Amino acid sequence: MPFFDSSQNTTITGGYFIDHSTNNNIPGQTGIDILFEVSNRDAAHDSSARDYDPRCLPGTREQHIEDIVYWAVPAAGADNPLPLLWMKGLAGVGKSAIAHTCAEKLKELGKLGATFFFSRNGRDKATEFIPTIVYQLSIKFPDYRVLVDHRIRNDRAILDKIMAVQFEALVVEPLQELEKAGKGIRKRITIIVDGLDECNSADDQRKIIKTIAAAARSGTTPFCWAFFSRPSPHIEGSFTRTDVTRITRTTVLPISNDANSDIELYLRDGFENILRDRNISAKSQWPSDNDIQTLVKSSNGLFIYAATALRVVARAGSLEEALRAVCATTFNDKRNSPFAELDAFYMLIMQRIPPDVLPTVLHSCMLLCGGGSFAGDSWTGVMFWGNMLTLSEIEFRAVCNHLSAVLHVYHHSDPLDFTQFGDTNRPFQRITPSTIKELRVHIRRQLGGSIHFYHKSFFDFLMDPTRSGPFCVISSPVVNAYYKHCLDVVLKYEESYSLRGSELSLAPDVPDSASSLSWPYTNELANSALKASVYDWAFGTCFRFFALLPIERQLLQRFGHVDFRKAYQNEAMVLTQDSDFMTSVRWHCCGYFKIIHSTQLFRAPRDKFRAQFNVAKFEAAIKRWKECRIIEPHYPNLTSWFKSLVPKKSQGNVISGLYRMGHGLKSVFWYWEINLKEEYYQEFQAVDLAEGERVYRDERFDLWPTKW
Repeated sequence: MPFFDSSQNTTITGGYFIDHSTNNNIPGQTGIDILFEVSNRDAAHDSSARDYDPRCLPGTREQHIEDIVYWAVPAAGADNPLPLLWMKGLAGVGKSAIAHTCAEKLKELGKLGATFFFSRNGRDKATEFIPTIVYQLSIKFPDYRVLVDHRIRNDRAILDKIMAVQFEALVVEPLQELEKAGKGIRKRITIIVDGLDECNSADDQRKIIKTIAAAARSGTTPFCWAFFSRPSPHIEGSFTRTDVTRITRTTVLPISNDANSDIELYLRDGFENILRDRNISAKSQWPSDNDIQTLVKSSNGLFIYAATALRVVARAGSLEEALRAVCATTFNDKRNSPFAELDAFYMLIMQRIPPDVLPTVLHSCMLLCGGGSFAGDSWTGVMFWGNMLTLSEIEFRAVCNHLSAVLHVYHHSDPLDFTQFGDTNRPFQRITPSTIKELRVHIRRQLGGSIHFYHKSFFDFLMDPTRSGPFCVISSPVVNAYYKHCLDVVLKYEESYSLRGSELSLAPDVPDSASSLSWPYTNELANSALKASVYDWAFGTCFRFFALLPIERQLLQRFGHVDFRKAYQNEAMVLTQDSDFMTSVRWHCCGYFKIIHSTQLFRAPRDKFRAQFNVAKFEAAIKRWKECRIIEPHYPNLTSWFKSLVPKKSQGNVISGLYRMGHGLKSVFWYWEINLKEEYYQEFQAVDLAEGERVYRDERFDLWPTKW
């Protein structure tokens, strides 16, 4: 019904109108629904995903917490505090625990607006930052929610804009509208951002600081922002800019013996919980005061050391033996590193692993390190992890026990109902593309539970050869052993498939997908998707993730005999998409991936090309692959348009090549192109070269995303 139906000669002075009509382009969805879909619900301080994340015990870190709360909620008559706060400190000193405790206290006071806890475990995307903050604010402020809902319904593309534009459209402008209507937010509201250094790129971290600082300087929002992070050089540089530092209160959380009393309290509380769980009287004389003081001294101001020590003891068969081993750790560190004792602890964990199990444990660590990107983009699914390592469930549990002090295994209370995807007795290829995407995500991240490292400090330890020595996952022996393992998986799995044209199915002598898995699920739908995902990951590790590393020649020669065509069709099957673009990694460089018919396209945009693509290493890898006969140059009778692209080095700034990967009927075609002037890398892969040429020629790469 229209406003004021049948009315005449009506005059309205002032007023505040909001259009509640529905945008028919998004039937059945509100703007807030759309916002919820692109936000990260796990990033909130009270999310169930953070249930095991650190908190401050009552009586610990009190001065730091009190200072931050007083800054956020100043006393009446106090000077107007600065709008930004930055608490910086090294890994493991307790920043996240303080941030969480401050969030809880501010929520109790009604002064908390929103929180975003960045983490490499699935909460590291800058594109989710503004939508998540806006969604949480919209829940807290109903009038603001109405305006945001209206804006997104009218223009969903707002959520695809750059960060500064999103912030202006979804935060600043709606708040200005409310202010004009006399419904502005009058009180000082705090937004907490933890782990900024774990956001997925340094450039995005700088953009977040720049966007928020600009709003704080102009006073266009009523918010104050508290950031918690490591003092990475680019973050330090952003906060020390003249126009930012004058509106920022900077506080340092040092590695200091001043935290010893808090760490002692934390340890005593932890040991009481261990005794309670074992049904041992809390009046027990264990651990002794001397043991506690030894651990406090070894912690060297790092709460992560104390937390790891408690986990080691709690999960040991003999409490006394485990505690003696922990207290006996020493580290002769000539660099006087603040992480010396923590490294000694991590070394102890690795040294206690039996030699016959150690290779599998190192493979596990390599997989969870995601080739150096800290577990990829999220938690890793337990059954995907186990099958990738060819472990049975019993073997998987044994490996987890060896890493229980640093590895968190989360069991989901509500197992997925696979019937929602379709017939569970049929392979996953028979379901719709959008459903395949959802199934793939579940298989990779949640099937059988989820797993990740408790703290990034263990990842840092594993990646640094000066700290982890023989346990470093990027050392040549570990890399080559893991490469061999992945290659063995590829060769085993490809034998269980049969390729007819472009259709990949089980070989005639293979009864079902479960027969190939070391740890199968209970139905063919899940098992077929699990098997294809493991096959795809193992092949991708050999072909892409480790392509630039010094792999042994004999392993590369074996890789040349892989059935590239089966692996290619499997990848196309697993990555069946319901949208234009997917994100992917080629040659250690992030970019966008697209499948058109049976041709796969990839392009690394300028920002990632500049930051990640190493032309010299790429060319060295091409040379090595040719020597090992993984690839061979291909010079067919092509159209004049395509032939002009084929020479390896063309005039000016373009480098390109056309190759056949693999041998005979097991091969696929691969064309790549590097433009040094325009700064991009792009490629296509195809079984049918003529079709690949046509798709590549017709594709409008100029319309692809220009930034990651």
